[in-house]
Amino acid sequence: MSTAAPEQREARRIIFKSSAVIRYQQGQTMEAQVDTANISLNGLYLKTETRIPIETSCVIEIHLTGPTSKMDFKAKGLICRHDQSGMGITFTHLDPDSTLHIVNLVNLHTAAD
Repeated sequence: MSTAAPEQREARRIIFKSSAVIRYQQGQTMEAQVDTANISLNGLYLKTETRIPIETSCVIEIHLTGPTSKMDFKAKGLICRHDQSGMGITFTHLDPDSTLHIVNLVNLHTAAD
C-alpha cells in the first residue's frame, strides 16, 4: 500500500497548454515557443530543452489562446530550478491585470475539476 506525499506547495496550480516567450540577460530572448505545464500566482513551469541559468532575472510573456479569444500578459521572474523536462520560474512582479488573469484562470480550471 503506497501513500502519496502531501502537497507542499503553498499556491493552487493548474495544468494548461499555452506558449511563452522569455526575455533575459540584456536583450537575449528564448524565441522558441514553449508549453507551460502549470502556473500559480507564485510562478510557472516551462517544458523546454533550453536552460537559462538559475538566478537569472527574466520577463515572461504568456500567450493564452482559446477557441474564440486570445489573451497575453507579462510578468517579471527569476529562474529558480531545472529538471529533465524544463525549468521553473518564480514570479517577482505581476501587475494587477496579470494577477487577475491568473486568478481567474486558476478558478476556472479548479471549478472544472
